[in-house]
Amino acid sequence: MRGLWLRWTWRDLRSRWPQVVATALILGVGIGGFAGLGGLREWREESADLSMAALNAHDLRVDLAEGAFVEAQRLRAVADALPGDAVAASEARLVVPSQVDATGASGAVLVPARVIGIPVADGAQPVDGVHVREGAGLSPGGHDVVLDWSFADHYGLDPSGTVRLGGREVRYRGLGSSPQYFVIVDETGISGAESGLAVVYAPLADVQAAAGRPGSVNQLLVRAAPGADVAALERALAAALRRELPDAGATIVRADDEPVTAILYRDARNDQRTFSTFAVLILFGAALAAFNLVSRVVEAQRREIGIGMALGVEPRLLAVRPLALGAQIGVLGAILAFPAGIGLSELIKSLMRDFLPLPVSASVFPWELFAGAAVAGALIPVAAAALPVRRAVGVQPVEAIRTGARTAVGGGATGVMRRLRLPGRPLTQLPLRNLARTPRRTVMTVIGLGVTLTLVVAILGMVDSIRDVADRHERELLHTSPTRVEVALRDVVAADGPEVAAVRGAPGVARAEPVLTVRGALAADGGEPIAIALGVVDAGSRVWAPTVEEGRATGGVLLARRAAEDLGVGVGDRVTLRHPRAAGDGMAVVDTPVTVAGIHGGSIRALAYADREQAAALGLGGIANAVAVVPAAGTSEAALARELAALPQVASVQPASAEASAIQTSVDAFQGAINIVGVMTLGLALLVAFTSTSVSVEERRREYATMFAFGLPPREGLRVATTESVVTGVLGTLLGIGLGVAVSGWVIHTMVADSFPDLGAEVVLTPATIAIAFAVGVVAVAFAPLLTFRRLRRMDIPSTLRVVE
Repeated sequence: MRGLWLRWTWRDLRSRWPQVVATALILGVGIGGFAGLGGLREWREESADLSMAALNAHDLRVDLAEGAFVEAQRLRAVADALPGDAVAASEARLVVPSQVDATGASGAVLVPARVIGIPVADGAQPVDGVHVREGAGLSPGGHDVVLDWSFADHYGLDPSGTVRLGGREVRYRGLGSSPQYFVIVDETGISGAESGLAVVYAPLADVQAAAGRPGSVNQLLVRAAPGADVAALERALAAALRRELPDAGATIVRADDEPVTAILYRDARNDQRTFSTFAVLILFGAALAAFNLVSRVVEAQRREIGIGMALGVEPRLLAVRPLALGAQIGVLGAILAFPAGIGLSELIKSLMRDFLPLPVSASVFPWELFAGAAVAGALIPVAAAALPVRRAVGVQPVEAIRTGARTAVGGGATGVMRRLRLPGRPLTQLPLRNLARTPRRTVMTVIGLGVTLTLVVAILGMVDSIRDVADRHERELLHTSPTRVEVALRDVVAADGPEVAAVRGAPGVARAEPVLTVRGALAADGGEPIAIALGVVDAGSRVWAPTVEEGRATGGVLLARRAAEDLGVGVGDRVTLRHPRAAGDGMAVVDTPVTVAGIHGGSIRALAYADREQAAALGLGGIANAVAVVPAAGTSEAALARELAALPQVASVQPASAEASAIQTSVDAFQGAINIVGVMTLGLALLVAFTSTSVSVEERRREYATMFAFGLPPREGLRVATTESVVTGVLGTLLGIGLGVAVSGWVIHTMVADSFPDLGAEVVLTPATIAIAFAVGVVAVAFAPLLTFRRLRRMDIPSTLRVVE
């Protein structure tokens, strides 16, 4: 008897192998996707921990105010004043702006640079070492430099070669990265700035000589000793700065508050929330689809179960075949989940390794999570098979044998359909009546397809929303002067001084206006401050001025709408602005109450603006550190950039669109991982569509055989199946779009807002996303019956209509 049942279940498996494999693959994708997406946070955090430790990452960073420099021994004296047992190492550096011209075979590459002067006399790297990924590092006594790996990779530069740095030719020996610049962040805190910023590591003495500041530094890095109290060390450092450098306008930044640290750890946490949401939805959608499909396959065996009961076979023996089918699908799904989960995890990790060039990559995979999901997933098909079997064996044999329209006689949707006068012949009405007389099956199919499409719409909608931020930001930056270039000066200078005049008088310049941008912070009513980049602009500028959506441009500061919402303020409210201002021969950081004059049209929270009258009240009047330039007619941006970069007072030149390009680079990196999940969900939706249609044809095989026996051609059966699929697909797609918009909105307003706090993202769904949803949910479902047409044409009508085998 046991051999008979094994042969019988093997026969069932062979006869339904496309459905079995497809359903198992759906389940495997769900389990694998859940496990593969579930452990990315642990991998990212452990990789960051190992990388920071390998390069002796700093715990505290001291930056002098914009344009302030001190003798190296004075900054080292600050470090020497700290408790010796609390400090493992310290290092004074010089960080200056410059310009890199790496134009070559890869094309024109002319971008601003941040040159990091590092002491390399003894070859040691006690704080923030430079990890060289390709080529060689800095050498004691040498004059070569190391380029940032992300910048070089973005532009396809060789591991070694020559570039022009600040107008002079230098040789770079290799490509590397350092803890502070594992991710390149611009002034607004947006990652992906390697497209418009080159970080260059160079010997300290060479940087001091090139900047014309021998012996000067403007940054101090401190690494705490193991077990030391960093908060206490920070207080001691602040006291030493007040005592030794009272007029330097120094600020202290903890490693935990570094932009790169926030991106590495905060984004790992918040991105995991996003991935976990999709992981749960993938597993839920796959489990629901598998449950529905298995139960429908077993439901199609209801007649055989009824015949077996009529012949006197025990119900427990009749349950063996369908339960064995469920077990086969569950086990095969768990097996297929291994390559799906590992493959998905490795694909996303490979993308993140390119975006986050960490020197150490951890080896982490959530085996416990995978094992739990595999066990649960393997039991789902068995449970799905058990429910219809229980219903079948719980009735009289004659009730179990009765199938087709007679099983749905009565009220409900069938009764409603009877009272409706539908157009067309009975054969035309048949698909709708088929769906109506099996409402539970129809609803489960619609929900299964809808949940799967929810993922597709949510993922694509999230990408649409983030891309919309980049598009709006680009429109705001270029709305008056699309060809404008931003010229950064080496120092803070007088707005009417010779440095600005030299830029105005350069060949190819049509218009030029001095600009001042300083770092600061805003807070309201003692709340949590937000970092900003405050730009001083002329409200009536012919070069560029921010658009004003609400309020006015003068009499206070202009905030982004996202910044106003986060601070809980509106036009006319008062906020506290922390900013630098001139104090004696140096700069001091002060807090000044200011009025929110208006809301500008930019989509980046960190950008704020003040008119020149307000700047004067802040102690920032009459000075500039940049010039906004509009090229003359017939002058290209590249040609003007080279002309201006040759001026001795100019640090760097970049197109105004470079800031938007940085956001686009960050979006592209995030979208890469999301696209992988999107492709998986698209494949899952197509599998659900195919398997659902295949099962529907199997369920109604006796009805099709009856139609063919009365002389109807197979194409009529195909038309009925296609119409049913289209109706189901439309309902499932509409459900998926509605749920997808809701999920996308939740992700945008919670997780993305936390991961990218400076992006004022709004929920956007492009026509392309809607078209993709309908293509998968309607078109693919409509074409799926074509795959079953061969079976319909070759159907053995007498065998299909046979009552007893």
